[in-house]
Amino acid sequence: MIFLKTPKFWQRKPNLFLRYFLKPISLIYSFFAEKNYFKPYEYKSEKSEVIAVGAVTVGGSGKTIVVKSLCEILKKHGKKIAILSRGYGRSSDSCTKVNYSSHTYKEVGDEPLLLSKSAPVFVSKNRAQSAKCAEDENYNCLILDDGLMQRYLQPSKKFIVIDNSQKFGNGEILPLGPNRLNTKTILADADAIFVLGNDSSKDVSWIDAPANTPIIFGKLQSDFSLIKKDVIAFCGIGYPEKFFNSLKGFKVIKKISFPDHSPFSDEVLKRLIESSKLFNAQLVTTEKDFMRIPEKYRAFVSFIPVTIKWENENLLNSLL
Repeated sequence: MIFLKTPKFWQRKPNLFLRYFLKPISLIYSFFAEKNYFKPYEYKSEKSEVIAVGAVTVGGSGKTIVVKSLCEILKKHGKKIAILSRGYGRSSDSCTKVNYSSHTYKEVGDEPLLLSKSAPVFVSKNRAQSAKCAEDENYNCLILDDGLMQRYLQPSKKFIVIDNSQKFGNGEILPLGPNRLNTKTILADADAIFVLGNDSSKDVSWIDAPANTPIIFGKLQSDFSLIKKDVIAFCGIGYPEKFFNSLKGFKVIKKISFPDHSPFSDEVLKRLIESSKLFNAQLVTTEKDFMRIPEKYRAFVSFIPVTIKWENENLLNSLL
């Protein structure tokens, strides 16, 4: 499994050197991604509502937090919910129901392990297979985590998540930029767009979506109650600056970023713990990263839970 850091040039206009070497690859990737996106789905459920939550960009948009929030809302609607996830980086290929108490992130993936605290999670690369596993247990509302690009299971609704600070990066397609597909193509197919962030601006002129597409703003709310002193912050997520920026109200001694989804070795964690003792600082990470920390080290690390405050929850409820 290869773990990569998000290139900094994804957030700015690429120079001529990058465009010369990467633009041809982007064009090839875009051609096949578009072709794949319009392939027929393998399976359409007759038993369940299927809600796909995904993003135009790779990593860091906030899909997992949105899935958690939708679970809370749908439970109030009386739905019997299950989450379907690919389980990025896991060791098994078979359909597995995640058990938070007994599974590790290596077996099921860090995001499915985190999401299993909110609702039952079934992991499989083939979402048609995991849907059938969930339906066998009578779940009637299936949420696809990062489910826009897959062609296994047909969604009833498609929700796109955009981070308001990152937007679409430099606007380019992989690998020249962070986008998986032409933005106009994927936005035209959305039932709603969720814009996350703490920016009070409601300017959505940069979102090239059909005029009647609902756009719902969500404010990220971090719980800092566990932070008691100076901080050493570390994470392995798509956009680490998003986490580091959330800590602006604290004295951050060090900021350490790792590739997205990368495991934390004993050597790395011991070094982090030594630094925290040396500086009398608290080790702090994201909740997703915490899932990848072995049990024996968890007492030395705190995580920051994040929730969403929706600005138009009535509209969101009407879509569900």
